[in-house]
Amino acid sequence: MMVLLWRRVPLFPVILGGALLMAVLYHTPPIDLLTTVWEATKSQTTLQLEIILLLIMIFEHLLGEYGYLDRMLAGLQSVIRDRRAVMALLPAFIGLMPSAGGALFSAPLVGRATDGTTIAAEDKSFANFYYRHIWEFFLPLYPGVLLTSKLSGIPISRLILALMPYGVLMILLGLPALMRIPVMREEKVPAAGKQGRAMDLLVSVLPVLVVVLLVLLFGVDVSWAVGIVLVFLLIRHRCTPRRLWHFSREAVKVSTLLLVWGIMVFKEVLVATGAVDALPPLLARLPVPEFAVFGLITFLLGVLTGIVSGYVGIAFPLAIAAHDGGISLPLVVFMYVAGMVGNMLTPMHLCLVLTVDFFKADLQKVIKKVAGPVTALLAVAVVVFLVVR
Repeated sequence: MMVLLWRRVPLFPVILGGALLMAVLYHTPPIDLLTTVWEATKSQTTLQLEIILLLIMIFEHLLGEYGYLDRMLAGLQSVIRDRRAVMALLPAFIGLMPSAGGALFSAPLVGRATDGTTIAAEDKSFANFYYRHIWEFFLPLYPGVLLTSKLSGIPISRLILALMPYGVLMILLGLPALMRIPVMREEKVPAAGKQGRAMDLLVSVLPVLVVVLLVLLFGVDVSWAVGIVLVFLLIRHRCTPRRLWHFSREAVKVSTLLLVWGIMVFKEVLVATGAVDALPPLLARLPVPEFAVFGLITFLLGVLTGIVSGYVGIAFPLAIAAHDGGISLPLVVFMYVAGMVGNMLTPMHLCLVLTVDFFKADLQKVIKKVAGPVTALLAVAVVVFLVVR
């Protein structure tokens, strides 16, 4: 599988091909394989995850259509005077919505925010790419976090609270590179204008904020949290069924839903074929700590796939099976961080490639800027795991 990913074969056929290969190697009868696929398809976990992703896609699209995103960006640019802060906050706000390749949406905004300056293309690329992905550690709208929770069986609120320090740390570790960007003279914004824009900013982020608070503070399931806010938005903006259907057709990405289905099938085949039974004794014979093995596997998958749900969907079922169906929270967090670091350092990551292409920056220089903060993040994750395991 890793060889195919290295050769840039799309993730969905690789995952299904891996499941089929396991079935063949373990002499699984076709009828048993079909039964396994059906069990994975109709499982409550799979259905819940697909519904959550479907709602999030529509939710994200509505926020864009009804101008919440535009008001958010306008308010941010008017309230914050330091262009370095704006360069980081613009992609961070866009990153509240988990769009594939969404860095391309924030890149023109970062470009406009730096008009008339001598800020290097690599600095713009770093800010746009790096700060867009801070939310992937703890925002319950991201498929990677949701999939990790479903696969590991760890409640989403508990997982998010465990990952949140790494998201905060990622923000802080990026500040030295951000602060080295030359400071430019900024225009003053009238106090009255600031207050109005600040209110616009608050109102624009309110839908996402309510979803996060419902999940973290009140323990509401993500599908219900998104659904509640979505219904409120539809009523508030008097969205007709016909318009909602139009929105849904534009918003829903079938390829993403199929990818998640493929991951759940892969997990079920791993268990049903007994392919994972040999993992515990094999890992026990390796001359390196088990957590390092899983960390390396997850890191490499992050590099090869460039997609969080990719390394989560392949590495976590293996780790869970090697631990007899259970996996500790410290190991889940460590593996997630390791994969995320690999994900941030690969040209397979669509956001990185799109950002570098937009600003006409040097890819190697941008990766070098990103490498420092994320390497430090991984080092912290190793220390924390060794202390709390």
